[in-house]
Amino acid sequence: MGVDRTDYLMFGADIGAGDFDLDKFEPEIDGAPGRCFDIVYDGMGGQYCLAGQIIAKSEPYEGFEMAKIEKLDFDREGLAKAVSERLGRAVMPEDFSLILFSHFS
Repeated sequence: MGVDRTDYLMFGADIGAGDFDLDKFEPEIDGAPGRCFDIVYDGMGGQYCLAGQIIAKSEPYEGFEMAKIEKLDFDREGLAKAVSERLGRAVMPEDFSLILFSHFS
């Protein structure tokens, strides 16, 4: 059994891994068409559950492709509203930030 590593650059908020229901939010995790936001969940260690927009994602054995960020004017209010409605609890616009991390699965 191996461990896969994926690196992410994401504009997101940590919504907490403790009470996260993987089955309920699977479309956002799997990147289903029509989703309002992305979720990256640390199912192995339970350290984080991030909701927001993935800006860049590494490919296996290739690392990141260049992701040029022209401006950082993400729609914090719209993203917070979409995440809050889907989760059924308040996530505030100021909870979102630019996050660079490695995710293991």
